[in-house]
Amino acid sequence: MKDIQRKVGNRLRIFRILRQYSIEELAHKAGLNPAHLGKIERGERNFTIQSLDKIVEALEISYVDLFDFEKEATPVENPIISKTLSYLSTLTSKEQEHIYKTVQMLSNKK
Repeated sequence: MKDIQRKVGNRLRIFRILRQYSIEELAHKAGLNPAHLGKIERGERNFTIQSLDKIVEALEISYVDLFDFEKEATPVENPIISKTLSYLSTLTSKEQEHIYKTVQMLSNKK
């Protein structure tokens, strides 16, 4: 029984990290105590179906993804990034470089 708790907890942690949530942020979004969520992730605490459902819903993942231990967890695809990459792929390298430099200037990062 502990093995499945650890496996599920580890998958939850992976999905949380991929979605860039802290334990506190995910706990708040799921309506759970952060310490309790941390123990669930480490496989140290049993969880109810209701708690698991809240976490799955907050992470916006399916139960199939959660319990498919053979499949690697992947980040949620951002539709804006997908559209941008699709558009950029139609441009020349020079145009892509110009857009990249423009985005850097707009974001004040170098």
